[in-house]
Amino acid sequence: MNGVRDLLESRHPGLLAAIETALVEAETLYNAASGQPPSEFLLEHTRRTSAIAQMIAAREGADALLPVLVALFHDAGKFHEGEYHQDGVPEEEHAAILAMKMLADFGLERAAIDTVAEALRSLYDERRPCRGPARIVQDADRLDKLGALGVGAFFTKAALRGRGMVDGLVQAASRELTYARAAPRSMFTATGRQLAQEQGARTVTFFAQLLEQLDDWGIAAFECRSVVLDEEFKSRDGALVRGMEVTVVMPRACPDCGGKLRLEHAREQGVKCERFIARFRCDACAYLGGTSLCLPVIA
Repeated sequence: MNGVRDLLESRHPGLLAAIETALVEAETLYNAASGQPPSEFLLEHTRRTSAIAQMIAAREGADALLPVLVALFHDAGKFHEGEYHQDGVPEEEHAAILAMKMLADFGLERAAIDTVAEALRSLYDERRPCRGPARIVQDADRLDKLGALGVGAFFTKAALRGRGMVDGLVQAASRELTYARAAPRSMFTATGRQLAQEQGARTVTFFAQLLEQLDDWGIAAFECRSVVLDEEFKSRDGALVRGMEVTVVMPRACPDCGGKLRLEHAREQGVKCERFIARFRCDACAYLGGTSLCLPVIA
């Protein structure tokens, strides 16, 4: 993070502190309104993402300033006025509005402000082309969820939501493994693809070892099932890509009666993504469990 601080302080003194203060205030307001304990998870994720964006920009031979600014604002609209997606306005729009005001206050040129705002609006809006700094930040945001960083964030989130290890795995391990395996196809930059290949493999290895140890020590027994969606998916750049694999992590047997679980799956269009919904049904009793995740985006 020292590199990000040095970059901004040399060009726009005080801007980084102002952005970080806004992030902390928004998360504090949300936590108070929702009854959650104090946290600075948003700030920590933003710092990591901006540092990764600076690294990618350097390796890609690009000026890091605009990617770093986009990274610093990319989640700034998540807890707009202490709420989470409550007003029907995309969080990226709230982030763009905040960025335009703050960057103008710190004297950035209009062209740079417009570039940052457009990058924020296009980051995860598949109707808009993803160009320039948005491509670097999209890769940085996804890389923060892989490897050791991603595993640490996974368990931090589980703890903040009051989940233990096993419950956290039931709820979200399918997402982590699906994203890790799809990560190289989700990156725009050559640097992102290389790092995703390395860090995604580390994620898969970690969760495989964790599930194996839980089983060996008699704590919990999971199995991983692969669901292959054999169809064409449209990439953010408009290309058609064939096939997508979803990894479903589910209990090996019914938690209530020990019977065999049947995997059912469906898809539905959500607010921000197409969701894959997995249900674990026991035919021997009334047990029904499940998990869901957004399908990975192909770059």
